[in-house]
Amino acid sequence: MTRRLLPLLALLAVFLAAGCVKMPPVHPRALQENVLCAQYTSAGDLTQAEVHCDLGLQFSPQYADLWVNKGLIRLRQGHMDEAKDDFIKALRYNNEQAQAYSDLGWIYLQEKSYGKAHDSFQRALKVNPDMTEARYNLALTYIAMDKKEDAQKELRTIVAISPTLADPHYSLGVIAIGQGEHDEAVSELSKAVQLDPDYVQAWLALGNAYTESAKYDQAKDAFTSCISAAERKGTEAIECKNNLPIVVRKGALLDPSLQQAKDESHTENTPAAMYQLALTYREKGLKNEEERSYKKCLALDGRYAPCHYGLFQIFRDVQDTHNATIACKNYLKFASADDFPTEVESCEKYVNGGPGY
Repeated sequence: MTRRLLPLLALLAVFLAAGCVKMPPVHPRALQENVLCAQYTSAGDLTQAEVHCDLGLQFSPQYADLWVNKGLIRLRQGHMDEAKDDFIKALRYNNEQAQAYSDLGWIYLQEKSYGKAHDSFQRALKVNPDMTEARYNLALTYIAMDKKEDAQKELRTIVAISPTLADPHYSLGVIAIGQGEHDEAVSELSKAVQLDPDYVQAWLALGNAYTESAKYDQAKDAFTSCISAAERKGTEAIECKNNLPIVVRKGALLDPSLQQAKDESHTENTPAAMYQLALTYREKGLKNEEERSYKKCLALDGRYAPCHYGLFQIFRDVQDTHNATIACKNYLKFASADDFPTEVESCEKYVNGGPGY
């Protein structure tokens, strides 16, 4: 589901024609062309849609619903000013055309004319209080105006009217994050992704809410789901990909077993203890901590060969050839081929640029 609830195609407008005040009777052909215009717009054939809208207007040039559909075509074409003119014409011929008010409000919202947007959405809701898209965009307008309480009220009304929509839960969750109410944010965003498992932005926001609550395992799951949702939609979730290793790292650092290993190694304070701590960091994917432990190991004893080899592995993996070569040469100074045959052979090959390197 998109962040904006897309405007309806006014197919029901056919049945609203009789309610127009002081409007000439709608020609039967105009009614027919209006339906065809809406159908072609829905199918994405804007050229044919415009043909039928224009033909219908030749029969009934004051038929407001045709002007709404023509405005929708202009919106899809990216012609905002022309769309605005069409919606204004629709309202001139029928000042209770809720769809025209709603779409006009959306244009004002994009232009950041928040006062005009607010008034347009309010007029649409006065005509039709159940008009979800107008209410949702009114909530977005309130958010832009920094009227969070008003926005929340509208969003909760949408939830009551349309409980299967994910968007209002998403927006309520984002507001809650901004207010520091992380439990509420998690609750709302969880509902959003339950209703729409492919809602990439909701997964991202949920991951952020969990991160702010220091619930890193749950954040990791949310960011992973975000990436999967984006893949299903054929897009990329760059923020989720960037955030995932961060929460994995933070979660690993809070692991009680890691804290115990740190305490033990620091108490013992020997090269062997620092080396074992480095291996523990490696298991948890904490490369920076692993590297620091090797360096602490070598500060205690520069001849401790396994720590030189550990540094070699780190530098090799990030393709830092210069430092990897130095680490390998240092390892070969102090390592015995009898004790470490595989590692010695690997370092010799690396330094000499042998097969595999």
